[in-house]
Amino acid sequence: MVLKLNKTFLVQLFYLSLTGITAIQKILPLEIPSWFNEKFEKTIGMIPFGIELSFFTIAFLESLIAVLILFSIIKMEFKFKRDKPILKMALELSMILFLILFFGSFLAMDYENGALEFLYFAGTFYFHNTIENNEITQ
Repeated sequence: MVLKLNKTFLVQLFYLSLTGITAIQKILPLEIPSWFNEKFEKTIGMIPFGIELSFFTIAFLESLIAVLILFSIIKMEFKFKRDKPILKMALELSMILFLILFFGSFLAMDYENGALEFLYFAGTFYFHNTIENNEITQ
């Protein structure tokens, strides 16, 4: 017996869990976590509302990406040879998110997390191009 998995659907589930979980973790406490303040207090924290703006931008993008992925699944964009505009938009926003996270990590001199953000960005770039060029197979 051969197990046949829909690779587009697996990509959707990956990004839904990645952004959905992190968005919920940021939104539910209803406050900016102390680790975020401590990590950025000597960088963006020196700008008025810098920490708040950056934290809420990241939380908003994560939430928006999760919602877009959910809509992409509901619209069954995972079906082969179907146009995937919502999924492509979610992946493009993910690249913007990972660029923001990469910049923040390097700004805070957290180079290990910056390297991980680069890998997320590169993987998202690959997924986006593969989906955009209809190179993903069932």
